[in-house]
Amino acid sequence: MANPTYPATNPTYPAFSVDRRHRWRLRTPDGDPFLSVGIVHADDTNLRYPHNFAIYQSRYGASRRQWLREGLVPELRGWGFNTVGWTSEYVSGAGLATEGAVVDLGHSEGLPPEDLAGAGIPYTLSLRVAEIEYWNGFPAYRDPRDPAFAQWCDHLARTVCRPDDPNLLGYFLVDAPCWSRHPAGSGYPASELPAIAEAYYRVTTEAIRRHDPHHLVLGDRYGTRAGVPEAVLDAMAPYVDVLSVQTFPGLHPVSLDAALEQIGRWHERTARPVLIADTGNWCPTVMSPGRTGSARDQHERGAGYAASAEAFAARPWCLGWHWCGWLENPQRGFGLKDPWDEPYRDLTDRVRDTNRRLQERLDREEGGRAAGSAALR
Repeated sequence: MANPTYPATNPTYPAFSVDRRHRWRLRTPDGDPFLSVGIVHADDTNLRYPHNFAIYQSRYGASRRQWLREGLVPELRGWGFNTVGWTSEYVSGAGLATEGAVVDLGHSEGLPPEDLAGAGIPYTLSLRVAEIEYWNGFPAYRDPRDPAFAQWCDHLARTVCRPDDPNLLGYFLVDAPCWSRHPAGSGYPASELPAIAEAYYRVTTEAIRRHDPHHLVLGDRYGTRAGVPEAVLDAMAPYVDVLSVQTFPGLHPVSLDAALEQIGRWHERTARPVLIADTGNWCPTVMSPGRTGSARDQHERGAGYAASAEAFAARPWCLGWHWCGWLENPQRGFGLKDPWDEPYRDLTDRVRDTNRRLQERLDREEGGRAAGSAALR
């Protein structure tokens, strides 16, 4: 690439960007390096169940904005997080299309953009331009070459986009899209996939940049489990600023290495930096005693967080990672906090120490290079 800085807009406009010097980095509107360490599925509706609504009332006055101001944001910062990632929440039980269950929409709309913008912390927004999620039992494979798709994308963009907000990191599209044959049986014709994918990314990004030419397009949140065809990666690369990936490889180092190798191949093919947009682990809890298959307890979850964060930070293509999730609920079954709004300290203490150590490392690396550059001038 002749000029690997995105988005290609007025450089004086206060927006996040990405560049590649010694490695890929996000840059703040002021040009400082930014390692996006975020949380996904942060939604106050997880405190509105019968088992915890009284806590929501007593601690936060049953107010979302008070919860953001006095709960979520200060705790995020205290644990070394600096980004509110994807906020929509899984609400349709434990079944997925891949498990033979009937799941329809399956996700909430997420926190309102106005509330996120008022939280005073970098955040992301999403535009659900298509219903082709891997987990969706009723996917709708509409043709993006149809004029109706362009009309829908423009409606979403003019509804969601916030072109003047310096705290906005950028825009996601679809969560875990299934571009290959869907488990429920639907899908795009394989012979038309290159043309369909090209239209999909061109139309969606044109709509976003029509209403916001400044902020990053973070693209679909590809899943390493669902995969993504090479034709789709090739179609995406000219239009999207960041390759967003979600991966849940478990605690074994071999699984983590395999996931990172797969993501690295996608990065090489697209020449796009990578945001690990959704990752995490879990263990049995009081609410979800059957949550097995990952860690044995919260202490082991903390060790898993440290290992994965170190591995992500070591990759020169990685812009950061967003951890799943905030507060445990009956559907998702795991979080940094239990269903009664109390931190899992064996996890959060390790998370805090890891995040601070990696941020200090970034500061030293960038500070050293800045000092070296100044010495040469």
